[in-house]
Amino acid sequence: MKLLTRQQCHIDRIKDLMWKQTQDHPLGMPRYFGTLNYRWSFTGDPLSSIALSRRYRANEVRKTHRFIKNLINKTFGNDVATWWFIERHRDHIDDEGNTVEGRFHTHFLVGDISDRAIENPNPYLMPLFYNEDESGIPINMRDADIDTLKYLLLGTTIRQSKWVGRHPKALKLDVIPPEEMETVFFYCLKDFNSNLEQMDIVIDWGNSSYYKP
Repeated sequence: MKLLTRQQCHIDRIKDLMWKQTQDHPLGMPRYFGTLNYRWSFTGDPLSSIALSRRYRANEVRKTHRFIKNLINKTFGNDVATWWFIERHRDHIDDEGNTVEGRFHTHFLVGDISDRAIENPNPYLMPLFYNEDESGIPINMRDADIDTLKYLLLGTTIRQSKWVGRHPKALKLDVIPPEEMETVFFYCLKDFNSNLEQMDIVIDWGNSSYYKP
C-alpha cells in the first residue's frame, strides 16, 4: 500500500511539472482544447471494417497527430504550440456477447494564433477563408472579429485530415479561458493515474511541444 501511495505521489508530481512547463511555454500557454473522434470517414460516412481496424492502432493515431500538427504549423506558422493525448473509448459488448476493445480518440491543446497570421494569410491559409463553417456560410462572408476567425480557420484546418473530415462530431473544438486551462490539462491526463507505463501511452511526446528546460 505504501508503494502505491509513493508511486501515486510521483505521478502527481510529474503531472504538476508537465502543467507548469505547459503554462510557462515560451510560445505561450494553450488557448484551444479539442477532441477528435475517429468514427467516420472523411465524407462523414460509416467506416469500412478495414478502415475501422486502423482506429485501434496507437501508431496510426500518432500519424494523424503529426499530420494535423504539420497542417497547423504550415497554415498559421511554426510559433503555434500543440499538445496531444490519446484516450481509449470504453470496451463494449457486441450483439453476440463478445467484448469489443474501445477505439482510440484524441484530446489536444493548441496555443494562440497570432493576429499577423490572419491579417497576412500565407498560401496555405488563404484558400481556407472560402470554406464553409458548420452553418454553411463561407468563412470570409462571416461578420466575425479576428478571434472568431482564428477559431473558425483552426477548425477548418484540422478537418482537412483524412481521419477527421466533415462529420460534425468528428471534431469538438473550444476556446478555453486561461483560468480554466489547468483543469482541462489535467482532464487530458486522467488516464495517467496509477502507473508510470501509462504515461507513454497517454502522452504523444513526439508530436507535443514539450521541451528540455
